[in-house]
Order: sequence, then structure tokens, then C-alpha cells
Amino acid sequence: MFAGLQTAVMWTLLGLLVLLLYLIVKPFLVPLAWAVILVVFLYPLHRRLLTQVRRPSLAALASVLAVTVVLIVPVSLLIPVFIGEMVSFVGALTTAELFQKASTWLDSYIQTLPLEIPSTGELIQTWGQDLVGVAATQSAKIAGNVATTLFGLVMMLLAMFYLFRDGPALVGFLEDVSPLSTERQRRILDEVTEMIRVTMTSSFVVAAVQGASGGLVYWILGLPSPLFWGALMSLLSLLPVLGAWLVWGPMAVVLLFSGHTGKGIALLVLGTLLVSGVDNVLRPALIAGRAQMNGLLIFISLLGGVAAFGFLGIILGPVLVATFVGLLKGYHESLNVT
Repeated sequence: MFAGLQTAVMWTLLGLLVLLLYLIVKPFLVPLAWAVILVVFLYPLHRRLLTQVRRPSLAALASVLAVTVVLIVPVSLLIPVFIGEMVSFVGALTTAELFQKASTWLDSYIQTLPLEIPSTGELIQTWGQDLVGVAATQSAKIAGNVATTLFGLVMMLLAMFYLFRDGPALVGFLEDVSPLSTERQRRILDEVTEMIRVTMTSSFVVAAVQGASGGLVYWILGLPSPLFWGALMSLLSLLPVLGAWLVWGPMAVVLLFSGHTGKGIALLVLGTLLVSGVDNVLRPALIAGRAQMNGLLIFISLLGGVAAFGFLGIILGPVLVATFVGLLKGYHESLNVT
């Protein structure tokens, strides 16, 4: 009886310890998860670098600096340009010829109504003042979000350094404490690693295809700077919900309100079907072609992952499903063995 009570107390303390550790790590889960994903994806390149640079710490630092230059610097340079384009879009929209005609027609229609309704100019002015007020009240929150993002980025890069340097030792420790057999845990680890690399590769392929198709659409329709906007669409297509439509959507609205109805409609159709629509077809096809899961599981894991974890879910969703499938296969094999 005393031994049973001692075991129960031990498991209770262990559970409490796990809970407390989770509360400590919880604020850093997203940057740590991204650090693991990027390290797994880039480790073959890091291994090559390690053969040239014999010092693990120096090689890890070089890999982190390369990630910073290749992935983070372009985003930092393009975001201000994108914000400036949005400001220009709002200005072009309010001064467009068709917008002015629509505003005049709406004012004349409002005057026929028995209700006192402000004119479109007064409404726009009121909305603008409200928007300024909202921006002023939310400025502190926005600044806090920026600071949180920067802190998360620093945490991700720091975690990547230690994972590049100490990753093999950490994997060896997890293999030693795992209750699974060496063969099964190695198989699951290989499947998870392959899923991470396949999902990351498919994201970059889809981004390249969306950027190229978006730039081609801009060139066919005679719109300005197709190379630049194609590159921006490629970058934004890496982000779920945001995506390439933030580039071609506003441009289509500007074309419609400025009297270029044919080009606006063409951009809406081609942007929906050819640019943004390719993600729903190409990404599941690329992942299902190399992963050991059927297309339905891939599709559900992608959509469910994004719904549960946001941007991180594009990678984490398929990885978690692949891990579960691997464990289920291992359990099924153990039943057959026994």
C-alpha cells in the first residue's frame, strides 16, 4: 500500500512539474517551433558547412546569419514598400473618375430619400476621423505587437543557434529515453523530418509559382512593375490569410473604379483562379506526392493546422498528423509481432 501511494505521489509531482514547465515555455512555443522546423529543413546544408568549418559554434553562428540574411532581410525591405502601396491605393481609389461618378450618383439618390443621410463626402470624412481615432487608441497595442514580434524573432534565432550546435546530442538523448524500439523511433523520426522538409519545400514552390503567375498576369494586362509585384506576391503567398491577393486585389479594385473595367475583371478572375487558386491544388499535390499519407489526410492537416495554429499550422499540421500515423503504424506492427 505504501509503495502504491509513493508511486501515485511521484506521478502527481511529475504531472505538476510538466504543467509548470509548460507554463514557463508557453510564451516561447511559436518561435521555438519555428526554430525546430527551420533547423530540420536546413540541417543538410548546415552539415555541409560543418565539414568545412570544424568548430560547431562557429558553423551554427554562420548558419543563423545566413537564415537572417536570406529570409528576414527581404521581408524587412518589402514590408515598408507594401505599406506605401496601400496608402497610394487608398488615394487612387478616392480620386478615381468612376469613384467620383459613383459618389455624385449616390448623393443625388440620397437627396430623394425622406431620411437625413450625410453625403458621401461627409461619410468619408467621418470614417477618416474615426479611423484616425482608432489608430491613435491602438498605437500602443500595435507597438506592443511589433515588440513581441521582434522578441519572438530573436528567440527563434537564438534557439536555432543552439539547435544547430547541439541538435545531434539532443536527438540522441531523446532516442535513449524513448519507450519505442530503436528501429521504430528512427522510422518515425525519418518520417517527421521528411514531412517537415516536404512541407517547407512545397511552400517555397507554391510561393514561386504564385509570384511568377502573378507577375505574368500583370505583364499580360500591361500593368506597371510586373517583376516587383510578382516578387511581392511570392513573399505574401508564404503567409496564410494574407497571401498574394493583397497585391492583385486592390489593383483590380483600382482598375474597376478608374474606368478600366475589362482589365479589372480580368485581374479579378485570373488572380482568383490562376494566382491564389493554385495554392489549393498545388500544395496538397506536392505534399501527397512525397509523403506517406493520402491526399485527404494532407488536405485536412493543412486546413486544420492553419485553423488551429495559424501560419505555423501549415507545417505543424501535417507533421502532427504524420507523427500520429507513424505511432499508429508502430502499434499495429507490435500487435502483429506479438
